[in-house]
Amino acid sequence: MKIVSITPDIDSGGAAKSLYLLSRQIVADGHELHIISIAKPSRTKRKVEELREMGVGVDYYNIPYFPLKLHVCPIPFWKNVRRSVENRAEYKRLADRVREINPDIIHYNSYTTLLISLWLRKYPAILHAREVLIEPAKSIFLARMLMQKSISEVIGITPAEGQQAERLFSLPTTVVNNWPEAPLIHTPMPPDTPLVYGVFSHITPIKGHLECVKACALAADGLRKASVTVRLFGGRVPIHEEYYQQVLDEVERSNLHDIVDFRGFTDHPEEEMRKTHLVVRPDVTGQPWGRDVIEAMCLGRPVLAFGKDDFFVKRDLTGRLESPGDVQALADAMVDLADYEKLTRLGASAFAFAQSHFDPVGNPRRIIERMDHIVSHA
Repeated sequence: MKIVSITPDIDSGGAAKSLYLLSRQIVADGHELHIISIAKPSRTKRKVEELREMGVGVDYYNIPYFPLKLHVCPIPFWKNVRRSVENRAEYKRLADRVREINPDIIHYNSYTTLLISLWLRKYPAILHAREVLIEPAKSIFLARMLMQKSISEVIGITPAEGQQAERLFSLPTTVVNNWPEAPLIHTPMPPDTPLVYGVFSHITPIKGHLECVKACALAADGLRKASVTVRLFGGRVPIHEEYYQQVLDEVERSNLHDIVDFRGFTDHPEEEMRKTHLVVRPDVTGQPWGRDVIEAMCLGRPVLAFGKDDFFVKRDLTGRLESPGDVQALADAMVDLADYEKLTRLGASAFAFAQSHFDPVGNPRRIIERMDHIVSHA
């Protein structure tokens, strides 16, 4: 097959990392792939260079995200509508490039890339549902129109995305969880002193770094007694600079320098996770899944997260879930989990779950098989 994947990002964030891993299997299985990103690289070009070394073509176009209401990423509606109108020529350039490649199928790597489908309806297409849409929202009407006219099937990364897509758009849907970069290897816990908790995400208001720091302040005595260090990893996002400063100010105001270690952006989160005993995901949207959760469980690390959906993070089995935004509950859980034997037991269960759900070869091949099915029935 000749595949074009249109993605919202190429070098940072979960969608970009997941696409890189899917690309690797597509190429290994002998298919041709070209990636078109609607945003230029923002962090490093390492993944872009690796993709090109694999023989994957990569292009960039300056096109705004399709302005849907998403739990994971607030997109300004009218601003993006205006940018879409202003960038009509860029949409045409992108569409011309796709026609030049003439793929067998288009892979839309997020709902946020969906608007370009207006120019590309002649091609069979599959959409990777990586986000949960906020309901009700007026934008869903337009999304439904685009999905039903342009998309043949949907891949959901968890049951939440899959069930929503099937209900809203009445399209065939397959749930395929994301998977790790390397084969699953249970990594022994680091030594028991100090205990290390890690937070891995870009520093934006929805990711909960500030809530995590506030929880550390509430739990400071217990965390000090248990010799816990909380390491915050995440890249600064220019439009959220004020929030970044709020996080730093909270560390200073609460005198947490001996507990909270601000490490900043890392291009190798898995290496840092190996040095942790617990991965914390204080995402205020309450979605307890993402690449940080996948990678943590694949290393045998339990997860403490905000959320109600216990598909991945199961209380006292693979980690702990607390009500979204409940800082006191997060603080109490941080202290309660500060036990080496408990963390080791939870980590072993997390790894067992990963073994049965995150196959690094079988999962991407299920997606490739769905693409081949669409092409063969087009």
